[in-house]
This record gives sequence, structure tokens and C-alpha cells, in this order.
Amino acid sequence: MHIPIASIEHILTLTAPRPGFKERLAASELQRGLWQLGYRRPVATGELPYSEEPGGLKFLLIAGRSESENYEISSDGSLTVTLRGAGEQALLYAVFDFLERQGAYFGIDGEYYPVTAPDQLTVPDANHPWLGSPGFSTRGLLPWPDFLNCITVYNREDFRAYLEAMLRMRFNTLGIHVYAQSRYWVEPFLSTEYGGVGHAAYADTTASDRWGYLPQRTSRYGMSAAQYFDGEVFGSDATRMARSPWEAAEMSQVLWRDAFDYAERLGIRTGVGFEIYQLPEEIVRACPPEVRTAIKRTIAMPDGGEFDLSFMRVDPTSRNARYILESRLAQLLDAYPSVDYVYLWEDEFTNWESQKTSVETPVEPFRQAHDFLRRHAPGKRLVIGGWGGVARNFERFHRLLPEDIIFTALSDQLGWDPVHEAFGKLGDRERWPIPWIEDDPSMWFPQLHVHRFARDIQLAEDYGCQGMLGIHWRHRIVDPVAGYLARRTWDDQLQPADHYRAYGRTHASGENTEAFAQWLDDVDTNRRFLSTWTGKIRDDGHYEHQELSGDYSEAFTIERDFTISENVITQQAEAIAALGQLLEGTASPVEQERLGYWYGQSRFMDPYARAWQVGQKLQLLISAQYARKQAGDADAAALAIREQGIPLWIELLKYVREAVLAFQHTAATRNDLGMLASIHNKFVRIATFRTRMALLEFLDELPREAEEAVAAALKSDASLDGAVIVPTRPTRLAVGECVRMTAITPGIREVTTVTLKWRAVGATSWRAIPMQCAGRRTYVTDFEMPGVDGIGVEYTVAATFAGTPSPLVVTAPVEGAYLVTR
Repeated sequence: MHIPIASIEHILTLTAPRPGFKERLAASELQRGLWQLGYRRPVATGELPYSEEPGGLKFLLIAGRSESENYEISSDGSLTVTLRGAGEQALLYAVFDFLERQGAYFGIDGEYYPVTAPDQLTVPDANHPWLGSPGFSTRGLLPWPDFLNCITVYNREDFRAYLEAMLRMRFNTLGIHVYAQSRYWVEPFLSTEYGGVGHAAYADTTASDRWGYLPQRTSRYGMSAAQYFDGEVFGSDATRMARSPWEAAEMSQVLWRDAFDYAERLGIRTGVGFEIYQLPEEIVRACPPEVRTAIKRTIAMPDGGEFDLSFMRVDPTSRNARYILESRLAQLLDAYPSVDYVYLWEDEFTNWESQKTSVETPVEPFRQAHDFLRRHAPGKRLVIGGWGGVARNFERFHRLLPEDIIFTALSDQLGWDPVHEAFGKLGDRERWPIPWIEDDPSMWFPQLHVHRFARDIQLAEDYGCQGMLGIHWRHRIVDPVAGYLARRTWDDQLQPADHYRAYGRTHASGENTEAFAQWLDDVDTNRRFLSTWTGKIRDDGHYEHQELSGDYSEAFTIERDFTISENVITQQAEAIAALGQLLEGTASPVEQERLGYWYGQSRFMDPYARAWQVGQKLQLLISAQYARKQAGDADAAALAIREQGIPLWIELLKYVREAVLAFQHTAATRNDLGMLASIHNKFVRIATFRTRMALLEFLDELPREAEEAVAAALKSDASLDGAVIVPTRPTRLAVGECVRMTAITPGIREVTTVTLKWRAVGATSWRAIPMQCAGRRTYVTDFEMPGVDGIGVEYTVAATFAGTPSPLVVTAPVEGAYLVTR
């Protein structure tokens, strides 16, 4: 049944008398969605019973008292729509389902509404209600903290926006893994002490030296990239403002505790945990020598390679091990009292080694942890997690461990292997597979895995699983996949092609809508882009991998033997060109921005792939000539470098600039800023400075054309007059609540003013708040939610850039306004 929006004189939203927080939130979210769908006539709220005015559309929001998530959306066939949830959380889900059926798309980066506003509302036919019932009782995300493009760099406002997005996606569970292992792979979120001894711990920033990063001031970045950062160090304030490991831990844990508390308020369950078999090295050294064991392993990696690993481990059967485990658990519960789950992870290296050999995985620590939680936190559930290899232990764990322990595992081979069949052999035990929304060997590339998720969700259902989480780092660029996970767990009939159409309607208009949906489906189905899977399956049944932009390493690892064929480059370039043609046919600034984001992110891949090809040739030449020089033929080596190496380097440098600016011009989120830092720290640094120094091993000085080429590659970006980026957009605030708003204003023109303009929803006049420079071209203001009438406020950010004969004014968003509701 369809109701023309123009025919609706007013809308009335009714709740039960004295509604609770979530019932009021449901009403507010419904009004928020109707506003974004384009409805501009009066919308009122009230409580039942109510004497309504004739001629309007009425929504009845009714919540039961059950914990069930089921709901029903029904219509009387005229102008009354009833959204009835089994409980308050279910009522919220009913609202989001209703809005999705009107064309809304909810993703990790936020909400999108159709580029072409609908002219009618779709409601159920009389006596044919829409029913909602989740396929899994546990649905959610596993954001992985480590790199610069993920929650590692989040501040309070970033977590708020992330959790608000999760709620609208109808997710109910947030899980987080924390590294706290040997050597220096220790994050501060679960720091602990043993015998008064602590350990070094930090979250990654542009000043850290893990995951292939080298400490580098952001002012050293070329191509004007320093403009995108407010200072020399990019990262979470909890890390970059800390003065010691203890302060870093305290500030980081306060940040996460606030986020977990906010999640609980929104109805999102949370869990956090660590790898049980490894400890920070300082803690191990503080133990008696009798319980310390040296572990040496040869690790088989996903690409088929191997490397040797050694570390110290505490005997898991010792009393010291139990004391440390219980201390860590107590610290976790003290730091995060609101969590629902405590995760204990098998370590990553055990997974890779277990693909080829039998690896000892003692169960006693899991029993001890279960007993500790039973005694000290009986309301919290223990979850055993791990990389794909842990599933190979599930049948043994199932026999030996209490039934109320939940089993979960990342899908093997970084998500390319299907959900493990062991999930189907666990009786009534609760279990949650964790497919990969994206994988880190291709961390700089767009990744479309909707068809793979369709396979994995079906397998999880067939195996009787009760939940599913998705691991990820970035957000906006992975929203097609994350959104499919969210929707498919409520709709078992949802097909990938139809899902891409739903996403496409929020990014394109007219003929572009279907064309963009087909483009997404084609890139996904036919693997048009570079990806981690080579297209082959190994003899042992695992999917074969390649690592072309692994953010856990230097990423641009051209010294390795992964090759990119001309066929792959050709089909990738054709796909990018097809998207470029769609971009040329955009009908509005909104459509241009949304398709432009995809085009810029995708456009990065073509020159990057070509840079990889040329870089490999150059690296092979340098290696061969260095050996030649070492053998005593330095003159011949220098001649080869001058005649062959210099032209290759000049070609490489052109591709580097082309790739980086394609991405840099579309950076739009805090996660994108982290990736931008990573690209400059790794790709640009390796291709420019490191390669230059390699060439100077052979030549006393570089030819003028080479020096000019590197200067041209790194010179300021003169193609961008001015832009405004609002990387984080919190969407909900209570009256009097305050949140930091940030705007970044890169460009060749001087910034004169940056202003946040706001008004009550439905008002005509704007109020202005001057934003203050926080460093370079980053501007901030603390926005306090005013006590205005209606559902909240809308705001824009306007930057004025100097220029003649008139200044340039750029506004974000490109059309309309951002919305903050109560």
C-alpha cells in the first residue's frame, strides 16, 4: 500500500503513557527518518489515548515487556500504521525496518537516504503485516584495533557515531580483541600489573613503530597531506596526550568504558578480551624462572610463506599462570564493568602454525577463567575466540569445557575459507562465526564480499549457529558488505543483487541507480579488483593468498614475489573507467559526492597496481646490480642503474602521485585519514626516499631529471582550491549534552573563517558558531545540544577561503544539512 507524501497533511506519533527512554528514542528516530525522506509538514508526538485530528497519518508505537526482538508492522488499510515490538528494543528495530523499506540505508558510516526523494510512503496492506524476526540472536561487529584506519584512533565522538550507526543497523553486539602479547605488541586497553610490575603499552599513532609504520611527523608528508592533520601526531587523544604507559592505559580505558556504557544504553551488548596464551614480556620476566618457557615456532603464513618466531611463555599449568590470568580478568572487569562478554583468544600465530602441524592448546586456562567469572561475575559470559585455526579444536573443547561457554572464530584464511564445518558439530552450545567484512592484506583497496557473505551466512544457518559478527577496520568503504550482514540476518530471502540495488538507490539517481548496483555486483562476482585471494585453492584446501597492501607490514612490499598480471590491470582499469562514466552523468551534488567517493577510492587502485609492477622491476634490478657491485663490477652496476633504473623510478613516481591524490581527494572519514597517513608513511616513503637512497648506492648523484621527478611527485597539491571534510558526525545528543565537532579544510587557498551553522529542525533562520583552529587546517568547536522545540537541530559547516575577485565558500554537506536529534 502506498500513501502519497503530498497528501499527508500532518503526522502524529503516539507511544504508551509515560514512555521509557527507548520508546521515546523510537519516536524520535521515526521522526528523524521521515524528515530525511523529505516530509516537511507538521509532525507531532503524543501518548495514548489521544484525540487525533482528521486528515493526518498516525503511527502507533507499542512496546511489550519481553526481551524478544520480534516485531510487527501493520496497517488498518487507511492512515494508521502500528509498529509493535515484543520489547522496547524490538520497537526500535521495527522503526529502522520501516525506514529501510522507504529506501533508507544504514551503514557503519551512518545513514543514507535515496538520492531521489520518494514521493510516497510504503505501508503494509491491511491484514498483511510485515513481521520481523532475527535469524541470529547475536548480530554485530568486531572492529579490530591496531592500524591507523580503525577504532585505535577514535575519540569519544567517533565511538558515539559508530554505536549510533550500529543501533540503526539492528546490530546488538560489539566485540573487541586486544593485543597484549610478547615483545612490543601490547595495547593499553587491558593493561595489567603483576607483583607491582607493569608493562609498556600504547595504541598506534603516526609516531609508533608497529605494523610496518615508522615514526614520522605528518609535516613530512608530501602532496599537501599535512593539511589533513592537526599536528605532528595523528591518533586517539587518549594516546597522543598521555605522558606515560599508565596514563595511556587510564585514558584509553576511560574512553572505552564510556563507549561501552553508551552501548549499553542503546541496547548493544559488549565484550572485550585478550589472547590467553601470551603475555607482555615484562610480566613474563617478573615470574619465577621455573615457570618460564621459551617457545620457538616456524609459522606458516596465509600466503604460503614461513617465518621463525620465538617468545617466552608462562607454563599454563602453573599457579603463577592462574594468578596472572585471574589478575587480568579482575582488571578487565574493573575497567569495563558494563561488558556482557569476556573473550579469551587463541593467539594468531597458533592459527597459522596449526594449518600444518599439531599445536598444543591447553584447556585448563579456559576452565580457570570460567570458574573465576562464575565466582566473581556470574552475569557475564565467557567466549572462546581465535583465528580460523581455533575451530580445529572446537570438537575437543566442546567435550572438555562447560556448555555455557560460547565458541567463536574468525573465518580461516582471512575470510576466504568458508565457515568451518566444526560449527555444525557443537550440539546446543552457542556459537558465532566471524566472517571478514574486509581483510588486511588488501587494506588499501575497496573490498566487495557480499556474495561471499551470502555463502557464509547460509552455512552458519545450516550449522545451527546462534550468532554472527563481522570483523572490519574501515567503515564507509565497507558499508555495502556490513549492510548486507545487517540486513541478511533479518531477511533470509535477501539476495546480493537486490541488496546492491538498495545501496545503489542511496548513491545514484535515474539510470545511474541500476547501473551502479550492477557495477558493484559485477566487481564482487567477477573479482574485477585486486584482492587477497589469487583465484586458486591450495592442495590443503585453503584459499591461496597474496599480499598487495597489507597494513600489518610495509604494504608496498615490492621485494616479495606477488605479481600483478596485465589481464588483472586491464579488467580493473575497465571497471574503474565504467564507474567514471557514471560519475560524469550525475544529476546532483549529492550524487556526485557519493559516487565520487567510490570513484576516488577505486581510482587509487589502477596507478597503485602499475606502481607495483614497475616497482618490482626496479627492485629486482637494484637487487641484481647490488650483487654485481658486491662482486666487484661496480661500474657496470652503476651503468645499469643509470640506463634502466632511473627511467623505471621516474615512471614509478608518476604512478605514486596519481594514486595518492586519487585517494587523498576523497578522504572523508577519520578512518580515511588513518589510511592516508599509512599510504604516505609506507607507499610514498618507500617509493621516494627509500628508493632514492637505494639508487645512490650506485651513483654519486642522481640525474637532474630524476631529482625533478621526485620533486614533482611530492610537490604541493595545486588541484584542490578548497574543501571541507567533517570526518565524524554524531547523530544523537540529549539536551545539555556536549560533543566535539571537527572540520578539516585542505586546499591551496588560505582559510579565513570556518563556521558551524545550526538551527532547530523546521526553523528558517540559522545561528553561527565560529570554529577555532586546532592546528594547521583543522577546526573544532564543542557543540552543546540546545533545548529547542522539535526533534533536534540540523547543522552545516562553511569554510571561507581567500580569493579574488571574491572568496571561495565551501559547505559540508554539499546539499542539505547534518542532523542531530534527541
